[in-house]
Amino acid sequence: MNRRAFLQGACGGLVAASGCLGSGGSTSFITDRTVTILDRGCGDKQNVISPDYDESADQLHVDGLLSGTRKCGDLAVTYAASSPEERIIVEIVVTNGEACVDCTHYYDYEATVTFRETPDVAVIAHSDPDVYDLRALIIEEDRTTIAHD
Repeated sequence: MNRRAFLQGACGGLVAASGCLGSGGSTSFITDRTVTILDRGCGDKQNVISPDYDESADQLHVDGLLSGTRKCGDLAVTYAASSPEERIIVEIVVTNGEACVDCTHYYDYEATVTFRETPDVAVIAHSDPDVYDLRALIIEEDRTTIAHD
């Protein structure tokens, strides 16, 4: 079986099955989450999701660029898990701002999510009515693999 096709289907199914990711309320498997906007503005850029996992700290680090949204405001990290010890979906979302220039926006950001224990798979997503992009980070004992569409 083609691993890439499998992961795309599995990740898409995870996102669809999770429904709305929600606000990422207090759970036992996420202990902290932060997102820092490095640059933002009007214009259309290439969406980028570059995840890395530090198993010694149980932290997911994401360098990314979310582009193509009409929303403006701050960024937030939400999450969902059907089985947190196996896989988790982390979503970078744009919150609505009060004063907004009408344009297509981009956000260059860094995000960190700290876990209580290492998940087997972390799916990182940008989703918005205008944007959909995701990457799956397969975390294994001996190596980490990034799958993308």
